[in-house]
Amino acid sequence: MPGARALLCSPNAPRNRAEGIEHRAIAPMNYHEYSWFMMFALWRLIETEFVLVVQDDGWVLDTANWGDDFLNYDYVGPTTHVGRVDNAQGTKWLYRYDWNHELGKPGTTVMPVLNGGFSLRSRRMLRALVDHPEIKMEIRPPDTVEGVPLRMNWANGALNEDVQLTAVMRPSLEAAGLKFAPVDLCLQFGIEHAGYINADTDLMQLFGHHCRWRRLVSIDPPVVRYTARKSRVKNGFREMDIAQMLEQRGYRLEFPPEPA
Repeated sequence: MPGARALLCSPNAPRNRAEGIEHRAIAPMNYHEYSWFMMFALWRLIETEFVLVVQDDGWVLDTANWGDDFLNYDYVGPTTHVGRVDNAQGTKWLYRYDWNHELGKPGTTVMPVLNGGFSLRSRRMLRALVDHPEIKMEIRPPDTVEGVPLRMNWANGALNEDVQLTAVMRPSLEAAGLKFAPVDLCLQFGIEHAGYINADTDLMQLFGHHCRWRRLVSIDPPVVRYTARKSRVKNGFREMDIAQMLEQRGYRLEFPPEPA
């Protein structure tokens, strides 16, 4: 990103760190500690009014697709398949992009979870739970507790910081003045796994990307390595369109071998 400050947060600075990337040491953390870090501590390392959060399985696809209107909001991120729907009957969580069918219905508020792994956030958002301590995380009992070893599971990913910020706590954050980007702008901002809400998305117009299926493993030459086999990728909605878009942009794609 031209003119941006590049900041790498990790326990140790890699030996091959590119010139111009500042490193700030943070303690090792597990998956859930990462969420707490994002909600309560990242602001301490950010000196600008906005930060583009990029995890190691996301990247900017095309800086030409940046839009200054992104800066009108405190949180912008690609839509995910999980969404919260509020209406007169109460709150329900919908999956596999089924929340898309609820958009525009009278008396219905739809809050899709906005991906945090590639997201733009204002400093106000980073400090929201510090400046508004009355806003609390809400975690309901797990949907399942099963298996050997015994494991708890929340179908809506409630322990994740992006679920908390953009869906669970969103009404409280909006009441405090925080603004979340609308769905149409989020579809322009980036993509995770595509759903039928992305049926008409022009993939060449995307600003960025984040998905654990696809990892950028080399810049010169540019190589994207899929963690899922090609036979599985082909079954994903518009996934091969995304693969074709990456190839059009000059990436070489690698897939795990198919089983014999």
